[in-house]
Amino acid sequence: MTAEGAGRGFCAGVGASRGVTVPEVLELVRETLAAAGCPAGALAALATVETKAAEPGLTGAARLLGVPLLAYPAGALAAVRVQAPPSAAALAAAGTPSVAEAAALLAAGPGAELLVGKRKSAPPGGPARATCAVAAPVGGDRGRDLAAPSAIVMPSPTRPGCGPALRTRNPYQGDSVTTPPALLIAGPGTRDDGGAQALRTLLDVIGARHPEVPVAGGFAGPAPSALPLGDAVDALVGQGVTRIAAVPLLPETYGGVPAQLARATGRHPELTYVCGQDPGGHPRLLDALERQLDEALGGGARRPGDRARTTVLLVGGGSGDPYANADVARMARLLWEGRGFAGVETAFLSYTAPDVPAGLDRCRVLGGAVPGAPGRIVVLPAFPLSGGAVERLRLQVEGWTAAHPETAVTCAEPAGPGPELADALVERYREVLAAGMPAASRGHRVGAR
Repeated sequence: MTAEGAGRGFCAGVGASRGVTVPEVLELVRETLAAAGCPAGALAALATVETKAAEPGLTGAARLLGVPLLAYPAGALAAVRVQAPPSAAALAAAGTPSVAEAAALLAAGPGAELLVGKRKSAPPGGPARATCAVAAPVGGDRGRDLAAPSAIVMPSPTRPGCGPALRTRNPYQGDSVTTPPALLIAGPGTRDDGGAQALRTLLDVIGARHPEVPVAGGFAGPAPSALPLGDAVDALVGQGVTRIAAVPLLPETYGGVPAQLARATGRHPELTYVCGQDPGGHPRLLDALERQLDEALGGGARRPGDRARTTVLLVGGGSGDPYANADVARMARLLWEGRGFAGVETAFLSYTAPDVPAGLDRCRVLGGAVPGAPGRIVVLPAFPLSGGAVERLRLQVEGWTAAHPETAVTCAEPAGPGPELADALVERYREVLAAGMPAASRGHRVGAR
């Protein structure tokens, strides 16, 4: 079978053990594509089992490759005839004896054939944690219906190697659309009542500024919350909504949202959803952050030199996903460009380095190199809403300033649930709609990028 036989593009099915790394997945996918005679740029999609829709190694690889990650229910994969012998390990872990080959065939659609069967990764000094197979449609429908994925995870254009948001085609475009999709705002898991109240306020602001947009919100993650994301989905479905565009508040929220929405489709088989891009780096949100910096600097009339001797420490929540952490660095660069600050550095509350004290140490050193009057530091939360994370940040800053009384440090308020954040979230929602959301049909659980 040659590459020229492919009709609609190559699809790579991938299986993964928990904790698989992005480099391991990328290397295996690229090797398997090369064996199929396919350049990486011709890849149409990655595909896997539904329970792996939020695995960071898979979502990260999809982002770098610039393709969607399609996720299929285990039952749909188990019904596909494949070449490789059934895998007892896959059956026990994922509920299907085949992931890589079955997912590749389902993603490629009717008439697809395997170009390269299941291959395993070969990381140095460790066990294989990924499998991959490549399929492409070559004509001649073999009687297999086009299975609808239960989730399609979009690559974010903020990740390296990705093209414009929502740039690939919608395979379900053309289905009838009868009700407007709802905007579902997903915040990071929190037990804090202040964070829940801030999210309620944000929902009110969006409702007032954009009354045409059905909107709900909740917090993703295992932590108990006054506003669970699943309850928000149930409420929307109860109002007749069948299509949801989910927009995470923060990049670190991204990984947990598809898994929770996939569970929601178990309760609501008619539900269609797509995961959009978080608002980080959006010009409206950057405007709100700049406003908070100005207020922290004292407001009123200031000289241009005031910013020139100010170093900003932009603090994110931190994540096990390196691409989510990289988004904070990207936001810092965008905040620094053309705004006249001495510098904008990054730090994180947890999970990754640099932590807040290390970030303040760096700002102090950089501020000492600024000529003229003594420098000062403004600590700015990257997370837009108040709550427990903001309080933890203030405690860490207070501890550092007690040990460095000679350094002027001010904590800015988060962007808050104002019009800038509301407009940025609605614009992300409209980007999803511009790509064309699918409508559920024939009882399938349908997902869109």
